[in-house]
Amino acid sequence: MYSGYFGFREKPFNVTPDPRFFYTNPIFEEADANLLYGIRERKGLILLTGEVGTGKTTLLRRLMDNLEPSIRFVFFYNTNLTFEELLTFACEELEVDVKPGGRLQEIQGLNEFLLAQLAKGGTGVLLVDEAQNLSEDVLENLRLLSNLETGTEKLLQIVLVGQPELETMLDKPKFRQIKQRIAVRNRLDCLKESEVARYIDCRLNAVGYDHKGLFTPAAIQRIALYSKGVPRLINIICDNALLIAYVASQQKVSGNMIEEVAQDLRLKKEPEVTKAAPMAVLQSNNGNESPIEPTQTAATTRADVEVQFRGSVPTPEASFRLGTLRTPLQSRAVSQFIEGMTTALTEGMGPMASLVVRDQIALLGESLDAFPKRRLDELVELVGREILHEKLKRDFRRAMSEEIQALR
Repeated sequence: MYSGYFGFREKPFNVTPDPRFFYTNPIFEEADANLLYGIRERKGLILLTGEVGTGKTTLLRRLMDNLEPSIRFVFFYNTNLTFEELLTFACEELEVDVKPGGRLQEIQGLNEFLLAQLAKGGTGVLLVDEAQNLSEDVLENLRLLSNLETGTEKLLQIVLVGQPELETMLDKPKFRQIKQRIAVRNRLDCLKESEVARYIDCRLNAVGYDHKGLFTPAAIQRIALYSKGVPRLINIICDNALLIAYVASQQKVSGNMIEEVAQDLRLKKEPEVTKAAPMAVLQSNNGNESPIEPTQTAATTRADVEVQFRGSVPTPEASFRLGTLRTPLQSRAVSQFIEGMTTALTEGMGPMASLVVRDQIALLGESLDAFPKRRLDELVELVGREILHEKLKRDFRRAMSEEIQALR
């Protein structure tokens, strides 16, 4: 909508993991290089972790683009599969010749395929995204698959990519064998405050925008403050802010626009912060944005986002207040259903709920304003996967299913 107004070739802040928008800093470059090294040198098990929204899937997409044709890979993003389903899918994707007979024949066929690849100088790779959601059975069987090897080479390279919960899982005594086999480890961190402006410029340059000052210093400061350096949050905040600027016929994004976006996304500020505040920006009486000196109180100048990130586990006592759905659903409108679902999800997930819903809508290739009723079941299924507590997940899906039936 706003791309033509600002002169973009396309939207610069989509949340999809597009490697064309890959932002390079020392941490990302090291992770990228280490993943390539681990695969090319046949290191076996490779681990990449990072908080929600830090760019893990984007890094994986970039990795897949850079792998040589001799490296055959399979990308898994649905980690709710059983090991049998995962193995069958891998064999089909790699076009392995499998004789009838079940798991044993599939493993034997995969081993022969990998030996043939080794003879040609290649290798096979399993890329497993969202690996923190793998069941213990699947994780243990992946360890057994990593035993496919010759006397000198690992035949199968397995890249496990996930949130910090994956590291916690691997720290359990029962997984000490797989933990000891991890030859390459990487962890992606959030961007530093000083990097946020460069990250925004990188995205803008990628869509052909080479002017300076589209986001004012006050806007960038507040983006860094609310996003906590999480690239996905930066994208969502910037995308919404550009829409506001477009609607208001403004050529620049101001700090006040970022405040409006933060309010819409329910990114709340902490009431008190004990440490000294950095330079911040206030709105003066004449409407100009002016910096606040560090001598002013931290409580009024420092804002940290209260976000319970996707992947965190709510307590068993938490519950979705699904009764709040009844009022907005009287008109039986899809948009109102999504709004009500977001409200209900917030009860169990926190302020990140709205970002999760938008993210999943984008992954389905749809828009919030024109989401088709026929795909509501798919949306509920995707959103439900982000709730790790099983009882809450079941309650959420059951309640949403009832509301969808009412819509029909």
